[in-house]
Amino acid sequence: DLSRKNIQDNDGCDIAKILFSNSVLRTLQLEGNNLGPKSAHEFGKAMKTNKTLRLLDLESNQLTQDGEDLAGITFFIQGLSQNKSLISLNLANNKLE
Repeated sequence: DLSRKNIQDNDGCDIAKILFSNSVLRTLQLEGNNLGPKSAHEFGKAMKTNKTLRLLDLESNQLTQDGEDLAGITFFIQGLSQNKSLISLNLANNKLE
């Protein structure tokens, strides 16, 4: 659980990259940090290959920079379309509209 740890966008990218080789972690909670579009993009890449993660909580971050940058979240959604293992995803309060 890495919720509310003031994790920044670049750090979120590093966390996402860990998921490329992850074979153990099933739950990752990153609610209430400062993850942005770069993190969303990296998590999208990770979702294409990760077969272990079951729950991902990205609630209350800045994945779209308050709706100003949708490129990262768009890539994230594309990555999700190839993921068969994730069963719970929380993206609330990220201004996805």
